[in-house]
Amino acid sequence: MDNIGLETETLEFKESTVELEKGIISLSAMLNKGGFGEVIFGVRDNGDIIGQDIGKNTQRTISQAVSNYIDPSVIPTIDILSSSDGRQYISVKARGLNRPYACRGVIYIRSGEEDRKVPMSELRMMFMTSGDNLINSLSNIQELTFNELASILNGGKASANDEERIVRSLDLINSEGRYNIQGQLLSDQNPAALTVAIFSGLDRTVISHRTEFSGHCLIKEVRDSMNYVESLNETSVKVGGGLRKEEKLFDINAFKEAWINACVHNSWIGATPPAIHIFDDRMEVISYGPKPYWLSEEEFFTGKSIPVNESLMRIFIRVGLSEHTGHGVPVITERYGKESIELSNSGVKVIIPFARERASAALRNNTVILTDAEGSIIDSMRQYPKHTLNDIARDTGLSRSYVGKAIVKMKGMGLVSRVGSNKTGYWKVTEG
Repeated sequence: MDNIGLETETLEFKESTVELEKGIISLSAMLNKGGFGEVIFGVRDNGDIIGQDIGKNTQRTISQAVSNYIDPSVIPTIDILSSSDGRQYISVKARGLNRPYACRGVIYIRSGEEDRKVPMSELRMMFMTSGDNLINSLSNIQELTFNELASILNGGKASANDEERIVRSLDLINSEGRYNIQGQLLSDQNPAALTVAIFSGLDRTVISHRTEFSGHCLIKEVRDSMNYVESLNETSVKVGGGLRKEEKLFDINAFKEAWINACVHNSWIGATPPAIHIFDDRMEVISYGPKPYWLSEEEFFTGKSIPVNESLMRIFIRVGLSEHTGHGVPVITERYGKESIELSNSGVKVIIPFARERASAALRNNTVILTDAEGSIIDSMRQYPKHTLNDIARDTGLSRSYVGKAIVKMKGMGLVSRVGSNKTGYWKVTEG
């Protein structure tokens, strides 16, 4: 007797079509789990092929039952197979990602080799993270324009001949022809504000600065906020032993991936916009709404992508904000480890630790932090100790005024000193 193995999360055995309804329940559960399932009739639980009586209407009966029982409907692939000793058995396969699927009004999920009913708490999460809710929604603002979006598309050499074409090609209207939330987010009237909050210290007790990016197309807001945070990526210059070592505050690529993911996967309907919180020792990139119900934690960390807002993700890719899906999480975890990403039912938080304290915190703790420009001035002084301010300005490409102010600062920090007169003296760089 032939044996075809063991049941899995995508494979179920039934001894005959007497168990047709149970088989279809398993098929719906597997579709909900991974978008694919196969049920084989004429096989014992242990994988032994025992055969199945097949009449002229058997395939039609199975096909009609699958169509009638499962909602939304799926089209199964039904094959008649034969074992080495001539026993016939039936394979029924189905694929679909229009989840959740119900079998006779009940939603099941595959768990190992078992099918279990989905409790109400999980059902809510299923519906919250299923389908493209941004497209099916209705914007509370219907007087929208898309000049910024058109400009962005033109800059990317994409077709943007007229507003109607943009609106329809980018799914900015719902099935009733009215602007949806995606249209609202990408419009010139977008009310959603992206926030960068800077705190003094290690918690949220004292906020020192808050910058909002609002009133623009979401793509422009994402780019502007990303550029702003990049401008805060300080470079430290450590001087000592005749060496100069530069170090950035954080990995800019990991931050960009975290921020783009936060903006494109955020649950925009009825939720808070994503935000960036900056502390003395770290940055937190926060998005709201859980990861897709259908995506396991293991799949999430390996980079498998099931976008919450699939159409918005396609637009981000089209305008060059993202290269492809599933790229961001591996970039972040490779640099900062899995522990840098916290998953919860309320959202996703990416914690990017800083290489050192931010400059403002370092000044409070008397730590020496130099900018790139200041480091180049010290390099010039070390290489040409007798240079004048004009010589240093010419050597570094900086203005004489800036060089003078930077030297005053570095003198006060005890990093440099002038030995002798301005004309005949020389610069001494403190090594330490």
